[in-house]
Amino acid sequence: MTADRLTILHVYPRQMGVSGDRGNVAALVRRAEAADIATEVVEYAPGDVLPTEADVVVIGNGPLSAMRSLGADVTRVGAAIREFATAGVPVVAVGGGFDLATNAVVPTEGTPIDGFGVFDARAVRGAERRVNYFVLETRYPLLPGAPKRLAGFEDHATRIELAPGVSPFADVMSGGGNQAETPVEGAIVGSAFGTHTQGPILPLNPQLTDAVLAAATARLGRSYEPDPERTATIDRYAREARATVDRYVDKAFKRIA
Repeated sequence: MTADRLTILHVYPRQMGVSGDRGNVAALVRRAEAADIATEVVEYAPGDVLPTEADVVVIGNGPLSAMRSLGADVTRVGAAIREFATAGVPVVAVGGGFDLATNAVVPTEGTPIDGFGVFDARAVRGAERRVNYFVLETRYPLLPGAPKRLAGFEDHATRIELAPGVSPFADVMSGGGNQAETPVEGAIVGSAFGTHTQGPILPLNPQLTDAVLAAATARLGRSYEPDPERTATIDRYAREARATVDRYVDKAFKRIA
């Protein structure tokens, strides 16, 4: 954070941004500004010089072909992305971005793709495809009193293999999640989290956006206080969207071979 401005680093927005992932960045900007925190969004493209400072890092969803094309650049900047997470910078990795933030993406054919290694896990393709509304109880630390129930959408055919000791992002109430032995979803390390929850996840779940901003500002010695009056309208939209998910989640569930 420089000059009282929160820097949001959006990694590979063109290649890894196929599911409205700019909405996650927009949610962070909007809620920060509602709390009188100015923001600057920095987009990182392959081959650029990666910024040495960031307060939040966002990696969006993208196809396997994009991950393959990014392989050399991921290896080049992987250590720096890991250092952000180690330093307590919230890393929000969604969909294919979550896969790419693990140690490796293992396709059904061809060689594995090295990931950023933020999460000690592997993303193994070829699992049962899950296309479904998604309801979770998050384990990510939220602000006091915030509801832990999250809603969104999942669309992936990936099994996430977490290393021993890695905390899941959430417990699955409805949906596939990591497709592991226990019904869990995603991963957490420090203030970073990875998940296949789309929607996008942050606009749909403002309490999670608040938690990310609180982690980012606390790291810098500044408090974050959301202003319910200034976010009332977008909070209402999110609440109504989550209610729709809850109402239709069981009816909408699909298993696609």
